[in-house]
Amino acid sequence: MQSVNKPLNSQEQVIDLKAYWAVVMNAKWKILGFSLLITILVAIFVTGITPIYRATGSLLIKTSTDNTISIDSVLPLDTSRQDYFLTQFEILKSRSVSEQVIDKLNLANNKEFMPDDNEVSLINELTKYVKSYLPAEFNVEEKQQPLEARSEKVLLIDAFQSKLTITPIRNTQLVEISFEAKDPKLAALIANTVADVYINQEVLGQSTSTKKAADWLEVRLEELRVNLEDSINALDDYRVKENLIDLNAAGVLSIASDELESLTESYLRAKQTRFEAETLYLFVSNANGNDINYLMSIPEISEHPLITNVKNIENQAQQRVSELSFRYGAKHPKLVAAKAQLESIQEELKQQANKIVRGFAKELQAAKNNERRFIRELEQEKRKYQDISSTEQEYLRLQREVEANQSLYDTFLTRYKETEVTSDLDVEQAKILDQAETPLAPIKPNKKLLVILAFIASFAFAVIYAFVIDALNDTFRTAAEIESKLGLRLLGLLPLIKLKRKQTLSPHAFFDDKHKAFSEAVRTLRTGFMLSHIDDQHKVVLVTSSIPGEGKTTTSINIALSMSQVEKTLLIEADMRRPSFLGVFKLGADQAGLSNLISGTEKLENVIVHDEASGLDILPSGFIPSNPLELLSGAKFDAAMTILKQKYDRIVIDSPPTLAVSDALVLSKRADSVIYIVQSDSTKQAAVKKGISRLMQVNSHIDGIVLNRVDIKKGDKEDYEGYYGYGQ
Repeated sequence: MQSVNKPLNSQEQVIDLKAYWAVVMNAKWKILGFSLLITILVAIFVTGITPIYRATGSLLIKTSTDNTISIDSVLPLDTSRQDYFLTQFEILKSRSVSEQVIDKLNLANNKEFMPDDNEVSLINELTKYVKSYLPAEFNVEEKQQPLEARSEKVLLIDAFQSKLTITPIRNTQLVEISFEAKDPKLAALIANTVADVYINQEVLGQSTSTKKAADWLEVRLEELRVNLEDSINALDDYRVKENLIDLNAAGVLSIASDELESLTESYLRAKQTRFEAETLYLFVSNANGNDINYLMSIPEISEHPLITNVKNIENQAQQRVSELSFRYGAKHPKLVAAKAQLESIQEELKQQANKIVRGFAKELQAAKNNERRFIRELEQEKRKYQDISSTEQEYLRLQREVEANQSLYDTFLTRYKETEVTSDLDVEQAKILDQAETPLAPIKPNKKLLVILAFIASFAFAVIYAFVIDALNDTFRTAAEIESKLGLRLLGLLPLIKLKRKQTLSPHAFFDDKHKAFSEAVRTLRTGFMLSHIDDQHKVVLVTSSIPGEGKTTTSINIALSMSQVEKTLLIEADMRRPSFLGVFKLGADQAGLSNLISGTEKLENVIVHDEASGLDILPSGFIPSNPLELLSGAKFDAAMTILKQKYDRIVIDSPPTLAVSDALVLSKRADSVIYIVQSDSTKQAAVKKGISRLMQVNSHIDGIVLNRVDIKKGDKEDYEGYYGYGQ
């Protein structure tokens, strides 16, 4: 037994462009109709739209003012910075500029900016209606009038700015001012007025800034003059106080510095002299006063002029003693006198040496005294120098203050003179480069483009909607869907026969030349069924469906008619709850049938109706019983079927739907084959699967599926030709 939920074929994973094209072609008239309808409506709407014109002018924002007279120090404005340009753009778009333009052109009374009278009256009526239900304390109309007027002004500015466009041109100093209006002349006038208001506002702001700067400079200049005079007076007073008249502080400090330097040098010399005297005295003080030889070894003594003279005399006396010693004896008077003279001279030498030694002590004391004197004078000179240095610093401070006040005063005086000269000079920070001209053609609406876009958009929407509906459609429309989603083979496709209103299909449509396609489809179905059962003859064939209205009875009749052409066939109407054969074959109301046969009230020959046109035998349902399921489940029905199998080659049973009642399940047990009818593009897949599942639960042999009422024009011709063997 084949599974109902058979997995999809791998081919279904591939995008089937032909299937998409088929969806579009199936809904082509709906798509085109919807697109044309929307396009016509848009065209009608666009025709009534008032055209909008846009006027554009260009404004040059300068990077620097024309320096006729430079006052940059007074009014610093770095116009080369990027944020300066951004600020100017925002000023152009500001509500202040917009409000000035509105007031200047009296746009509040312009019909293009005035609200529609109908809208105003409607709003007023609604306001009155709401106020009528408010308490008395909330009724403050007089107080709200200024607020309402202000609100109207705010709305007017908002409406104005919604039509104004400020566009800076990249990498330039230019900015485009555009305005949109229904009146082309008004659009150009407003664009130019915006530029004029901006320039005048900048000039006025610059003039105001210059005047404020001049006033401020005048006050500040007087303060600086007073400060300068005070600093000059303080300098003069200090010069008099410190006796610096006719001699600046730098000269006094220079003299004091020279004196300090001279004293320092003298002190250093005195200190050196004292050190030398102290050293010499140390050498001399270590000698014994009688040790003349030690004293003579000291250069400062031996080279002293007195010592040198005494030494010369001593040398002469020694030379005389030596000469007399060669001539005379030791006791000769002359030799004795010469020796006495020599001794006297040597004694004199000692006395002179000792005198010099005593002189060294005095020189040391004098050197120390002199050094102490220079130290005292040097300390006094240092204190004097420090006093003079402090005087100099204060003097220089006062002098620098005078110079700074003088320089600042001169600078402000210069700037004040410049502002006086430039107070009446208007320096434009921006100028109009191109005036906005009256536009000749509207910018919107682009009626042709809107109509084309409307058609494209509506067409695309309709196509997408068709795909969505197709995706949401869970019915069966093609043979591939039957075989892939149900896992059962497709016996055949029966084409849709379009009939006029209140017209019914003839039971002998199989023989009607007007329905050749239908007849050929039934023959194909019959041939396929018989060829599949050559070896195992399936005599009893049950035809059923999921729900009523799928064409089950029509299919049963035509299958029986086609089989009656090749073998003896009986058509049984087993749907005793809703019988239809009496009307279809135009039988009498008292015609007995299957229920009469089973219940035993009629014989077989009395309930069989022979159709002369086709040779088909028909067994209608007969009277409507109260218990049709019990009749079909009983032994009498089995006995009747046994007799009928012996008399006919093929028996076709038209049974009730599987989901409506259980009659089809009972009948399927007594049938050799079950042909399941599915109405194309109508029956839900879930219903079909549930009906087939019920048949499989009772082990019914489902021979295959017949897809009924297929609209061949909407489908794939190759698919249908594979079943029918012909083209449409």
